[in-house]
Amino acid sequence: TMFRLLCLLAAVSCQAVIAWNTSPLEFLNKAKMAGAAATVAATLATAPLDVKASIFDGSYSDPNHPNCIREITSEGPVAKLFGTDGNPGCPADGSGNKWQLTGKISGKNIFVDFSPKGGPKDLKGFFDGSGIEWPDGNKWSLKE
Repeated sequence: TMFRLLCLLAAVSCQAVIAWNTSPLEFLNKAKMAGAAATVAATLATAPLDVKASIFDGSYSDPNHPNCIREITSEGPVAKLFGTDGNPGCPADGSGNKWQLTGKISGKNIFVDFSPKGGPKDLKGFFDGSGIEWPDGNKWSLKE
């Protein structure tokens, strides 16, 4: 990510700056400190980030389609929804007819294009803190 790249560049920059106008002893002492800083920066740069990109990211349960998959991932305001449908539910493993949809996120609202599944183009969902409420009264509950 951009954050990791900036950390790595900062560590390299620290080592380059200490080389200017210092005595060999000062250089060695500063290099040790910069080396430690570079190690920390490199660790941060390669550490996995466990931060959700959006409040909508995650797995959901849909009472209208028991056991079926409902997953949302996002990058900025763009959401991708993945799922399966059964008749109406799915087997315990979540298998069923696979589908993929796109949407747009704006604050606590998500606008999903359900037209590939025969639904509306910009269905508005609202994140209430525990899931997504849809205009038809259905609610996808966020799984822990």
